[in-house]
Amino acid sequence: MNYIKTGIEKAKEIRSYWNTPAKGNYMPFKEIMAYSVGGFGAYSIFTMAQALLLSTTNVIIGNTIGIQPMHMYVMYLISVVTNIPLTMVRANMVDNVRYKEGKYRPYLLRMGIPTVAISLLFVFTPYAGIPYLARCALIFVYNFGLQFFYNFFYDAYENLIHVLSPNSQERTNVTAIKSMIYSLSPTVTNFVTPLIAKKVADGNIYDLRVYQWLYPFIAVTGVALIILVYAKTEEKIVVAKTHQMKIRFTDALREVAKNKYFWIISLAGWLGFLETCTYVILQWLYNYAHLCTEEQYAFITLIRGTAYVWGMVLAPFAIKKWGKKRVLIATNLFNIGFLALVYPLMGSIWTVLLCMYFNSIADSFILVLNPAIQADIRDYQQYKSGERIDGMFGAVAMIGSFVTMATSSVLPAVYEKYGIYSGNGYENMYDVLYDLPTLYKLVGVLVILSALGAALNVIPYFFYDLTETKQKAIIKILQIRAMFEDYGNGVLTDEDMVRTMTLIRDEKEILQRGGTDLAALKKERAPKSRLKQAVAQNEEYEIAGYVLQELERFSRPEEQMKLAWARGIVDAGVEGVADIGQASLEEARRMPAGTHGERLLRKEAIACAKAGLRSKKAMLKYYPDGAVPFDEDRLTALYETEAALAEEKRALLNAGKEKAALRDVSARQKENASAIRALQQERQYWTESTKVYADAEKLIRQAENYARFGEIDARFADMQTGNPNENAEA
Repeated sequence: MNYIKTGIEKAKEIRSYWNTPAKGNYMPFKEIMAYSVGGFGAYSIFTMAQALLLSTTNVIIGNTIGIQPMHMYVMYLISVVTNIPLTMVRANMVDNVRYKEGKYRPYLLRMGIPTVAISLLFVFTPYAGIPYLARCALIFVYNFGLQFFYNFFYDAYENLIHVLSPNSQERTNVTAIKSMIYSLSPTVTNFVTPLIAKKVADGNIYDLRVYQWLYPFIAVTGVALIILVYAKTEEKIVVAKTHQMKIRFTDALREVAKNKYFWIISLAGWLGFLETCTYVILQWLYNYAHLCTEEQYAFITLIRGTAYVWGMVLAPFAIKKWGKKRVLIATNLFNIGFLALVYPLMGSIWTVLLCMYFNSIADSFILVLNPAIQADIRDYQQYKSGERIDGMFGAVAMIGSFVTMATSSVLPAVYEKYGIYSGNGYENMYDVLYDLPTLYKLVGVLVILSALGAALNVIPYFFYDLTETKQKAIIKILQIRAMFEDYGNGVLTDEDMVRTMTLIRDEKEILQRGGTDLAALKKERAPKSRLKQAVAQNEEYEIAGYVLQELERFSRPEEQMKLAWARGIVDAGVEGVADIGQASLEEARRMPAGTHGERLLRKEAIACAKAGLRSKKAMLKYYPDGAVPFDEDRLTALYETEAALAEEKRALLNAGKEKAALRDVSARQKENASAIRALQQERQYWTESTKVYADAEKLIRQAENYARFGEIDARFADMQTGNPNENAEA
C-alpha cells in the first residue's frame, strides 16, 4: 500500500510541476522528460558513431574492414593530433559565439545531423573493391569528419545539463532519469545486433551488413528525438543580465588550467586507461569460443544492460547521503574486486557475465556522477574567474590526448604479442582467437590489466574536496554577484532584488542562530531524526558563512591589495600599460610567504604583475608607436553594410536579375567580409593589449557596486514596508 500511495503522490507532483518547476528547482517535469527521452536518440547516435571512431581496439575497422592493429594505432595518433585544432575551434565557438538558443542547444542539430550522415556513409561504402591504402585514407577522412561533428554533438548534449539548472542535486536527479532512459538505447542495440547478425551474416556480429541494416533505423530515431531536446529545453545560467562574455582563447586556457578539480578528474581518467580492456571479453567468448548461441548472447547483452539501471536509480540517493567523493571512491573499489574475479571464472560465459554484471552496476554510478561533477567544476570555475567558461574545458583536456597517445600503444602491443597481427597465417588476423588456449591467455591478460587500471583510477579521487555544501554556497554567491552587477548597470529588477536580498537576510539569520554541536548530540544518544536535522542545520550554517563572507569580500587584505593595484593601473591610463616594469613581478616574488595570509597576498600580487606584463608585451608588439584606441563604430558600420548587401542580393535573386548584377554584389560582399576580418583582428590586438586595464576597471566597478549594498538594502526595506523609495537608484 505504501508503494501505491508513493506512486500516487509522485504522479500528483509531476502533474503539479509539469509546466513550472518546484520551489528551489529550475526545471519543470516537461523539460526533464524532453531532455531525458531525447537522450535515447542522442545515445543512439553516440552508439553508432563511437563504433566507427578510430581507436586501437575498433573491431569494425580492424576485423571487418581489415586494417592492421599497428596501422590503426598510427592512424589513431594522426587523428588525435588533427583533432587538437578542431577542439580549440569548438571551445572558442561554445564560449564566445552567441546564439539566441544558448551555448549548447544550437549545436544539437547543427552537429547531430552531419554525424548521422557520415556514419551512414561509413558503413555503406563498398570496401571490398578498394585497395588497402585507399581504404586507410578513406577511413581517415570519415574519422576526421566524425572527430569534429560527433565530438561537438556529444559535448552539446552531455554538457547541456550543466546549464539547464544551477542546482547540483537537481542536476544529479535529472542525470539519473536521463541515464535510465538513454541506457535503453545501447541495450536495445546490443540485443538486436546478434539477431540481425544471425539473419544476414551467419551470426558474425562484425560483418558490415549487420550495420547496414541497423544504422538507418538508429539515424531516423536519433534525429527525431534530438529535435525534441532542442525544442523543449531552455538554458539557465546564473549571470548578470548585462554580462557580455568575450574571452580570448589563451586567457580561458589559463583560467581553466588553474582549476585543481579539473586536473583531479582528468588525472583519474588518464590513469584508468586500462580499465576498459575487458569490454570485449563477452563478445570474444561468444564469437570465438562459441560458449553460447546467438539467442543466448542476445539475452546476455540484454541482462548486462539492465545492470546499469541500478547505478542510475541508486546514485542520486547515494550522492545525497554520502556525497560525490565517497560514492566515487566506493564504486571504484568495488570495480577492482569484480574485475579481478573474472580471471578464475572465465571458463564459463555465465560466470563471466555474473562478474561483469556487478562490475557494470559499480561502473554505472559514474554515468550519473561524471556529469554532476563536471557541472560542479564549471560552477567553481565561474566563481573563481568570474566567467562561465565551458568549451575551454574540452580544449585543455586535449592535453590528455598526448597521454592517451602514449598509453594507447599498450593494447595493440598486447594483441600483437598474442598473435593478432597481419601475416599470422589466418585469412583474418583475429581468427587466431578461434584457438582457445590463445584466446584464454589473452583474456586473462586483459582482466589483469583492467583491474590494474581500476586501481590506478581511484587514487586521484581521494584529493577531490569540492563538497555539495561548497557548491550550494557557490551558486548563492554567483546570484549575489549578478545582483550587484545588474544594480550597477541600472537593470536590476524588483523580482531579482527581492529574491537575492531575501537570500542574504535568510543567511544572516542562519549565521546568527549558529551551528549545532553534533558531538554532544551523539554523546547524549539523540534520536536519528535529531542528528539528521543537526547535520542539515550545520550545512546551512557553513553555507551562510561562505555567502556572507562574499558581502565583505573587498575588505579582505588580498582584495584590498588588488584594488590598490587596479587603481594604479587605471590612474596611469591605457598609455601606462607600456610602462609596466619587470620590477613589479620581482617585487611580488620577494613578498613574505610564511603564513597562509601572506602566501595568498603573494599569489595575488604575482598574478597581477604577470597580467600587467602580458598586456605590456602585446602593447609593445602591436602598438610600438603608442596606443591607438580601437573604433568600434567602424566595425558596426561594416556589419550594417553586410546585412544591407545580403538583403540586396536576396532582392536581386527574387527579381530574377542578370548574373552581372549578382556578381557585383558578391564581389562587394567579399570585399566587405575581408574588411570585417581585418577589423576583428585589429580589435583582438586592442583587447589583448589593454586587458590589464579593462580588468582593473572591472574590479574597481565591482568594488563600487558592492559598496552600494546599503542602497539596495534600503530599497528592499522600503518595498517590504510598502513605502517604495522613489529616489532609490534603479
